[in-house]
Amino acid sequence: MAFDWHTATDAEVDYEYSPSLHALKPLAEYLDEYHRLSQGHDARALRKNGQPLLIYIHGGYWQRLSAADSLFNAPDALRHGVSLHAVEYTLAPHARIPQIIEECIADVLSVMREMQPSHVVLAGCSAGAHLAAMCARDERIGKELNGAALLSGVYDVRPIVRTPTNDPLFLTDESAAEVSPQLLPPSFVSRALLAVGKHEPSEFIRQNNEYAELLATTGADVQVEVVEHRDHFNLPYDLLREDTKVGQWVLKALGKVSV
Repeated sequence: MAFDWHTATDAEVDYEYSPSLHALKPLAEYLDEYHRLSQGHDARALRKNGQPLLIYIHGGYWQRLSAADSLFNAPDALRHGVSLHAVEYTLAPHARIPQIIEECIADVLSVMREMQPSHVVLAGCSAGAHLAAMCARDERIGKELNGAALLSGVYDVRPIVRTPTNDPLFLTDESAAEVSPQLLPPSFVSRALLAVGKHEPSEFIRQNNEYAELLATTGADVQVEVVEHRDHFNLPYDLLREDTKVGQWVLKALGKVSV
């Protein structure tokens, strides 16, 4: 029987929305890995005007991580001649989700204006995929994108209200619905990748499929992947790797390969 967050207990909802409990290795190891792999890369040096541009929005349930810990794709970006920009935003509880969304929209618009990229893909993972989906709903952004790569996203935020994750977010059922791309008119993107790892809670796989279905109603070219040997935390490593399905999709959207 499929999981239904409406009728499940709070503990059951929390389990389904705690991807670290389903991951291939402990969360602390991934967080350390993000930091270690991102160190030593100059964010400014990774951005060259006129190049294809990958914009990445980090996850962390809107309350942890940073742009500085989100440069782990830098070696692949340099190898492929792709500019990489990681979006910074104020974390909860210092900001509520609507403010975070507005900050991300402003950052994405700013970097696109500044860099005038030949191609641009907007990507995000987990809460970052939610934020990327909300950014792509802005016509000024969505119509400029060559693709949106949305990884392991939460597109209906209402279940989070039932979990301790909501403590610093202060969401209600009503405010969560207002920031849920699954419940809003879909984005302006013409091409999207919706991907999750196989080692993820069933709710992330369900949400991935349902948001893909919503985007497809606009006529967008939508590719859906459940990726073997990947979980919620290592899937973003694939974004610019040409030997992965995610990387192939992103590189093609950036005009770098034909697959």
